[in-house]
Amino acid sequence: MVQWPRFGPYHLARLAAAHRYFAAHGAEVVGMETAGQDATYAWRVEAAETPFRRAQIFPTGRFEDLPPALVHDGVTKMLDRLAPDAVAINSYSLPDARACLAWCRRHRRTAIVMTDSKADDAPRIAWREHLKSLLVRQFDAALLAGTPQRAYFLDLGFPDDAIFLGYDVVDNDFFRKGADEARADPARGAGLPGLADARPFFLASGRFLPRKNFDGLLRAYARYRAEAGTPWRIVLLGDGPERARLEALVRDDGIEGVTFAGFRQIEELPVYYGRAGAFVHPAYNDQWGLVVNEAMAAGLPVLVSERAGCAQDLVRDGENGFRFDPADPAALARLLARLAAPETDRAAMGRRSREIIARWSPERFAEGLHRAAEAGRDRARRGLHPAVAALLHALRLTARSTDSFHTVRDA
Repeated sequence: MVQWPRFGPYHLARLAAAHRYFAAHGAEVVGMETAGQDATYAWRVEAAETPFRRAQIFPTGRFEDLPPALVHDGVTKMLDRLAPDAVAINSYSLPDARACLAWCRRHRRTAIVMTDSKADDAPRIAWREHLKSLLVRQFDAALLAGTPQRAYFLDLGFPDDAIFLGYDVVDNDFFRKGADEARADPARGAGLPGLADARPFFLASGRFLPRKNFDGLLRAYARYRAEAGTPWRIVLLGDGPERARLEALVRDDGIEGVTFAGFRQIEELPVYYGRAGAFVHPAYNDQWGLVVNEAMAAGLPVLVSERAGCAQDLVRDGENGFRFDPADPAALARLLARLAAPETDRAAMGRRSREIIARWSPERFAEGLHRAAEAGRDRARRGLHPAVAALLHALRLTARSTDSFHTVRDA
């Protein structure tokens, strides 16, 4: 069983790949979804048939509105009914994840944690990290996003031989094909915001939150634009609580060439990537950054904040793009100018992006999940550590919302 609070397009692609891989190894994958909606992402409800069996606990509920005790009971009842041999669990800080872990330890079933947490996501407090170390070591194996995440789990005392990588992936083929089709047909997507103009542009995508640093990107873009002879435009995909402030920044500072294209569903994204000249990800803090995967699969050069969790694994400076300090708008402005320069071989950089991202595919997720399940099988025979049992009980009693003990905040 593979568990997430809610399924979006990223999860469905991973589950479909896992279904194919495990079926070839004589096993079944069941996707368990806590709620049909959430407050974080504006994805449409994915109600189409799936190749894997899908278990929904609260199909009409919104995750953040569900009482944690109700979530715990619903997850436990579903696990009792389906009795999986192994459960791959989204993170360790949410009530559905804690319920899955407790069930696995009680029934001596393999518990696999899936996460992209890294050490610098938030200020770390010693006593909380000690408790977290006790908690994560109750999992039998880990499927993590990449190198920084592995380093963090090693610091928490997790055994190296039970760690596997490949958690944060997207459907590379979908973005590759869609971007190539958009390049072959310049009229494709002309009705979408920002695409009627044939002039080249930088693309950025994400939720408009302070930690995503879109204001820093706009200030860097303004510096680039003031110094460029024929500046590129910039298109921003996404929405969120910072949108009004960002629009005011553009208006008050007189920054020209900016298009706010809004949140787009997944089928509209490849045409933006295909028409863009380069992709920018400016976050102060991002556990991974799946938008970078998308851009690379689409064949774009990328400029990625060094604080994004994906930067170390996905960006090769000078080959497929550059990493930068998100607190230095002058440095980012110089990189924008460098990528837009006529002498820059952006096509070669885009090809290199595709070569690198080929290793981070849904198939790698599926293989990593299978290896984690195998590696965790022997460790699954242990019960729940008494201290962790007490911790989980205390968390269950004191949780007032689904994110009561979630460290990375979007405010």
